[in-house]
Amino acid sequence: MRVIFINSIFPNPVEPNKGNFVLKNIGFYPENVELEVIAPVPLGLGLRRGKKLKVPLKRTISLGLRELTVYHPRFVLLPRNLLRPWVPYIEYLCVLPLLKRLMRGGRIDLLHANFAMPDGVATRLLAQKLGIPYIITEHQAVLKDLLANKKLREQMLKAYRDAFKVIAVSEHTRKIILEASPTLTNLRVIPNGIDPTLFQPISQPAKSINKLIYIGYLVEHKGVHVLLKAIELLADPDIRLSIVGDGIYREQLKSLCSEYGISKQVEFLGEKTPGEVAQLLLNHDALVHPSFIESFGIVVVEALAVGIPVVATYNGGSEHILKPELGVLVAPHDAKALAEGITELRQNHYDPKLLRDYVIENYSLENVVAQTLAEYPKPKQDKCICHLSSVHVRSDVRVFYKQCLSLIEEGYKVHLVVADGGRHERKSGVIIHDIGAFTSRKKRFLLAPWQILHRARYIPADAYQIHDPELIPMAILLKHISRKPVVYDIHECYPEMFLHKEYLSPLAGKLLSFVIRKLENWAVKTLNASIAATEHIAEQFSSVPIVHNYPILAEWKDISADPSRYRSRNICYIGNITRERGIGQIVKAIENVDCTFHLAGNYEPKEFRDELAALAGFSKVIEYGYVNREQAADIFSDCALGVVLFDHSPNHLYSLSTKMFEYMAAGLPILVSDLPANRKLLDRAVAGLYIDPSDVSLIQDVLTKLLSEPDKLAQMGAEGKRLVTQELSWESEKKRYLKLFQELL
Repeated sequence: MRVIFINSIFPNPVEPNKGNFVLKNIGFYPENVELEVIAPVPLGLGLRRGKKLKVPLKRTISLGLRELTVYHPRFVLLPRNLLRPWVPYIEYLCVLPLLKRLMRGGRIDLLHANFAMPDGVATRLLAQKLGIPYIITEHQAVLKDLLANKKLREQMLKAYRDAFKVIAVSEHTRKIILEASPTLTNLRVIPNGIDPTLFQPISQPAKSINKLIYIGYLVEHKGVHVLLKAIELLADPDIRLSIVGDGIYREQLKSLCSEYGISKQVEFLGEKTPGEVAQLLLNHDALVHPSFIESFGIVVVEALAVGIPVVATYNGGSEHILKPELGVLVAPHDAKALAEGITELRQNHYDPKLLRDYVIENYSLENVVAQTLAEYPKPKQDKCICHLSSVHVRSDVRVFYKQCLSLIEEGYKVHLVVADGGRHERKSGVIIHDIGAFTSRKKRFLLAPWQILHRARYIPADAYQIHDPELIPMAILLKHISRKPVVYDIHECYPEMFLHKEYLSPLAGKLLSFVIRKLENWAVKTLNASIAATEHIAEQFSSVPIVHNYPILAEWKDISADPSRYRSRNICYIGNITRERGIGQIVKAIENVDCTFHLAGNYEPKEFRDELAALAGFSKVIEYGYVNREQAADIFSDCALGVVLFDHSPNHLYSLSTKMFEYMAAGLPILVSDLPANRKLLDRAVAGLYIDPSDVSLIQDVLTKLLSEPDKLAQMGAEGKRLVTQELSWESEKKRYLKLFQELL
């Protein structure tokens, strides 16, 4: 695999410590990943920095056994505030010729940028021009300020949305990005890391904490002036402070030392190399990190690796690193609070081994790089799969999030043709084609298959997959025209389902059920392969493999395990809000139950909401409308119980709700219908209860009892999570799904 890093924040001869974190990460990449770096620098950088050194256009760096080639193309540095939105375009123009030349030397599998502005935005333009996937790692401390700028926000959000993955270095950064783009689906949290071997542990803790150290730039938002005021307030001549770093505030900070009468206690050491920083940490008792805003705060981790405690502010990064046994957190901008925090730190005892072990377990670069590589796309296989659906929207969990994205991760090029009215777009590497939404089911049934066939003929796919029975005649025709394999994915037991559709008369339902059964039998015999979502569906045919609709564990693994959620008396349902899913019975039941019902999804039909709103229990309902996966996770983390009460109609008897498994993956106990499949599951593992979905009085009694037993809910939630994690996840089903295309192609 060949990866090109594109980073204007990267060490160079004039600025040897700039962006060292990128260089450190690269040193831990395995040898089978071929790496090069493009690090643009502004014209006349040496002159601007008052140094006689020059930056070569190309140089080689030794990283252990690896020889890393670094290119430094030049660009014009525009006035930062006035013309900042144009900087990515200038970077794009200066990098494009070099990248084209590198492509002639062999295929590039991935571009990796750090910071969306400007590198990520420029990388998006390069990726679109050259057809290469890209990843952005977002470290930006002032990310919120950048996204508040309308022009920058538009550029950055496009870069995030079109990236294969966006890696946030902290939960704080992830939340800022999601506030700006709530529907983003390609976002992951992977912290910054360090090489623990570079930071030798102290032999024993200091008898008294007197020697403090600050490491970082000397700029206003780092809060060093607040730290100096705190030293004055402490009025303790035994305290010594070393300030490591340089910046425009240096002389001003020296003046403050004189003003506060602490010049003899404070030493300015200037910039230091990483090795020198590691040695300095060994010679100090504690780190003070008074920053106002951080995306992460790598110096906090470095101090802990040495075994010295930390006083830090709530700055967006430190609070996600520090725990009470590691140091003290205080409010930013507050010298008095910082002085009190230093005093508290000096009064406590900290175990150096515990501090270092915590870093090795959570922040070693070896683990961080392994997590990052797991998010990289697999090298392209030069094969293309095209998914076709006239019914499912582009955000369908099985179609898009499970199947399409699994194929992308495996290295396939993927197209998805839908009829949802959302227009064409490229999302997480999937090229989405929209033929437009239809005003009625009849029009969709008659027109959509042939419009989808027309679009599919112009997509150079190596295999096609359909998701709806109404596409079967088109799929058989497509197979003969294209001479490519076609797969039929059977999501539901459609012949049974259409017998009970509200919008069909009994006669029309029976006729449509008969036609679909014949069509499906024809498809299974004629098309190259078929797969079924459940055992019951597969039993309707011979030799149809099953690819279960189990949940994606990665989506729910970060949900809080705080036991207080089980005392919240919150219940939830997320999905399509229909009569057949027991929502009406639940709303009736909660009228006399002390609880809140969190309800997310679209009403089908829309008039169903009016029916629910007329019920007394609706006053306890919180409505969310449609929610994305991250928003669903937030709802799950605040709830004690997930409910899904499908009625006893024949098409539900043998089905297992996907939502039920997602509740379990999120650690939620479940309350479900007493359908045969549900009984079989919950008799195997006590992850919840099953009841008669039509008995409102019973639902009321069971909810009252369950919500008064938080310990029991916690046990059920843990059992459900265990079962899903070990046996019922998409991660296990994915192998079977991918094997299908490996054999077909």
